[in-house]
Amino acid sequence: MSHPVVTVQNHSSHHVYIEVDPNWDDQVLLNNQPLPKLYSLAPDKSIQLSVDWSGPGNEYMMGVIFADGPDYDYGGDGFYQLTIGQSNDSGLLGVTDGDGHAKVSDSVGQQTAWGMVMDFANS
Repeated sequence: MSHPVVTVQNHSSHHVYIEVDPNWDDQVLLNNQPLPKLYSLAPDKSIQLSVDWSGPGNEYMMGVIFADGPDYDYGGDGFYQLTIGQSNDSGLLGVTDGDGHAKVSDSVGQQTAWGMVMDFANS
């Protein structure tokens, strides 16, 4: 059994709020233990996100919302609603679907089949 691991680094001047996408209502995001419902990642901090996963990897292993404020659900703050999984083309872990707009922008690097780094910076 392998687990996808996403290292999230916040190099922006804003907190980045992390929450499970409601479309993955049975998913529990982990950082060695279950992540609180809405997690606030302070500037210049990092966290490792994973989920319990059994079976082969696919495009839809994780559903995560990254927001620039806690009020993203009602239109007050910007957010990205992203699907993270293994790309059909490369087999590497990456963002396989999603969109959104926020005060922070993301980039993906250091990709392997079961890991990647997401770096957030000011837009």
